[in-house]
Amino acid sequence: MKKTITNHSVEPKIIINTSQKIVIKVKNVKNKSIHNVPAKNMDCFDSSSKLMYETQPEVENDKLLERKDSLSKSNTNSKTKKKKKESTFLEKSKLWEIFDSDKKHLDDSNDIKNADEESKLTCVYSSNNELCKLCNSQLMIMDDGFPTCTSAMCGVMNRDILDYSPEWRFYGADDKNANDPTRCGNPINPLLMESSFGCKVLCGIKSSYEMKKIRKWTEWQSMPHKEKSLYDEFQFITIMAQNAGVPKIFIDDAMAIHKEISEQKMFRGMNRDGIKSASIYISCRLNGCPRTAHEIAEIFKLDKTSATNGCSMAVNILHNIERNIEPSNKADLCLTTPSLFIDRYCSKLNFNNELTMLSKFIANKVEQNNIITDNIPHAIAAGIVYFVAQLCQMNITKQDIKQVCGVSEVTVNKCFKKLDILREKLLPKAIIDKYT
Repeated sequence: MKKTITNHSVEPKIIINTSQKIVIKVKNVKNKSIHNVPAKNMDCFDSSSKLMYETQPEVENDKLLERKDSLSKSNTNSKTKKKKKESTFLEKSKLWEIFDSDKKHLDDSNDIKNADEESKLTCVYSSNNELCKLCNSQLMIMDDGFPTCTSAMCGVMNRDILDYSPEWRFYGADDKNANDPTRCGNPINPLLMESSFGCKVLCGIKSSYEMKKIRKWTEWQSMPHKEKSLYDEFQFITIMAQNAGVPKIFIDDAMAIHKEISEQKMFRGMNRDGIKSASIYISCRLNGCPRTAHEIAEIFKLDKTSATNGCSMAVNILHNIERNIEPSNKADLCLTTPSLFIDRYCSKLNFNNELTMLSKFIANKVEQNNIITDNIPHAIAAGIVYFVAQLCQMNITKQDIKQVCGVSEVTVNKCFKKLDILREKLLPKAIIDKYT
């Protein structure tokens, strides 16, 4: 059965069926046909028009409340939600044009500013050269601490923009602060660049367990694996060289040499130990105090074969690295001559200054005249020391020379006989008369 609705000013109303306890929603429909839904004991009255409305059975009361809550939430979110405004293509192009014009204006102003600064007598000191960039005259450090050109026609004073010196702010016992407030970073090691740039967590006795763990984790993460292995090798070289009495400057040069060699080729096993020991060998030759491969083996507790092979490989690799470098920048390895071993051998045998100078005099004579060519330099030095000891009637045996110099008694005896034959050519007459 169908009915039509012609009235347009009808308000919706809610009708409750008391028998079935169903919530019915009344819907206003304009000029459309509706179907009567059969329902018992239900009254639908409108005081004004008494019209029938379309009815829809809904869910129960709890579901209706949930729907109302969701609608209220969506409404509140829509009110507070920000609407994103998108720029058009023309607006974006205008922004980029403004940016380009500002950048061009800034570059022009910087060029003008740089030209004005160059015209002044003060310029930025950006290099370590000792010559003036304008007139190539000598620079001199003045009272204000800045390098200044010595030419009267130029007189340019160079100045630094950045102060790389540490900010010391602690005056010891006279300072009011109990702790050291200096704002300086950790010391930078040029051989371990990645590990140098990092923070250090300070922990005291009263620090918590978590803070100590953070400190340990920071130390672990601050050094990559390659630099960690390189650092361990540096520590090994330093400890072994210090125990042998090698100076600190030799050790620093050895670490730089070892880094250069290890970056070129990877070694394992005994070859790696030989390369570590070879860094001290090359460093001693660079500083004019050579050591033999056998002495290097004793320092690093290696067999003589591994130490000798390591030294020869390290020298070859170093020469390959410096093949394309200018001769002035190449490593100047001193030649191993007998005179370079005299000081060390005489010091170990407790020679006085006069006998040491006499031994050096004989060694220089041997080198200049090329007298002994069959023996290696440190063996010749051992023979010279024994020759001087016998000349001055000192209580030094061949066994003592063997222990100090590492040369066999047979070799020492051969060198001594060759020197004894040429005694008059090697020694001045005053020395012969004094000690005979």
